[in-house]
Amino acid sequence: MPKNKAKKGKGRGFHDKGMNNDPLKGDGGNLQEDECLSEASSVTTANSDQLTEESVASDGVDGTSLEDIEMKLKEAIEGLSEKTAKYRQGCLSEIKKFFCTTWLVDFLENYRETLSDALERCLRKGKGEEQALAAEVVALLCVQYGAQGDGEDVFTYFKQILTTIILDKSASLAARSKCCLVLGILAFLASDDMGQVLLCMETFDVVFRGSFLKGDKTVPTLTPAQSDLHVNALSSWALLLSITPWLKVQEFAEKRLSRLPELMQSNDVMMRITAGETIALFFEICRSEDSEGMASHLVSKKELVDELSQLATDSNKFRAKKDRRHQRSSFRDILRAVQNGESPDDMIKFGSEVLYLDTWTTKRQYSNLKEILNTGMNFHLKENSLLRDIFQLGPALLDSNRNTKGSHFERHLYNQAVFKARSKARGKQRDKRTGFGT
Repeated sequence: MPKNKAKKGKGRGFHDKGMNNDPLKGDGGNLQEDECLSEASSVTTANSDQLTEESVASDGVDGTSLEDIEMKLKEAIEGLSEKTAKYRQGCLSEIKKFFCTTWLVDFLENYRETLSDALERCLRKGKGEEQALAAEVVALLCVQYGAQGDGEDVFTYFKQILTTIILDKSASLAARSKCCLVLGILAFLASDDMGQVLLCMETFDVVFRGSFLKGDKTVPTLTPAQSDLHVNALSSWALLLSITPWLKVQEFAEKRLSRLPELMQSNDVMMRITAGETIALFFEICRSEDSEGMASHLVSKKELVDELSQLATDSNKFRAKKDRRHQRSSFRDILRAVQNGESPDDMIKFGSEVLYLDTWTTKRQYSNLKEILNTGMNFHLKENSLLRDIFQLGPALLDSNRNTKGSHFERHLYNQAVFKARSKARGKQRDKRTGFGT
């Protein structure tokens, strides 16, 4: 994975003694119809996500000045030491909002240790929603620092804390689920130690294997919260698979590829879709290494294609109509990927630019980052050099009138022309992470 690693000294920052002590203000169908819907939804405009991006880039949310934002952040960071859990949650929500939509690296120079210590307390001593919010802020902190090369410090500092919560069966399912998502993001963005990345993948594996068929080949009964936990664990595992060296991908394929189809029998639509997309990712990586035969050997391609075809045309009335549409649209793409080696053909508009999600690798990486950044994804795609590097967007544009949409045919030709080059580049990126020791 491309990185900017202009490493700075660790342990910078100090506890600010000039914080404002004022309290934080605020409260803590049919197939034809599906195909039309799928075609329409393949172009994601994200208009609802936009927050007047020009004002966000220069001044912050809704035109708020940077000075006002920094003042509110000081109050919110100080508020994390308050005794009332609801108040701390309000502070975390405030910090999360500004981290999503404002560039704050310079401000954080003076609050690094203060904020890290406060987030650690929220994760260790908080419960449920507080832990989930604190975990999200940790991920956003890594996104903010990542472009400066300091994200690895965030990963190192919080890895064990997040892992402990994920594996703690007495902890809130919502908190464990969010910690799975966040730990995957931290390892993806910030860790160059493949041994640590593999340890994170093992943690996720321990969680999502609970959705495999039971010994009698029946589907386990899970609550919606348990299913969400397993889905986030699997999606984070797949995210790290996308940057795993080929040698380790082969080992994971031998261990897990034959069992992933079991997850497509889950009662949860997102688990079925995430499992299918993970299988498509496996086949894409194998094709990039000219080893598709290995994947077909480990899992019967004919049986897999039959199962994917059934899910792509599923009309079971006991499933919600919205779930059926989402499933059929997703599995038509997954079926084409496994059967014919086709890539996704989605695009994300942000400002005057367009990001093409034309591989299963980029689609998984975008999906996980969007889960954390939410409405701030467009802003960070425009301004954050680390994300622009990951998605090969180049330097941030100065000309906001640039039009990069292109026709569907042009995108198709472009995808064909660069597929082999990207496969080679992805292989080189995997080879950079060669430390396999744990």
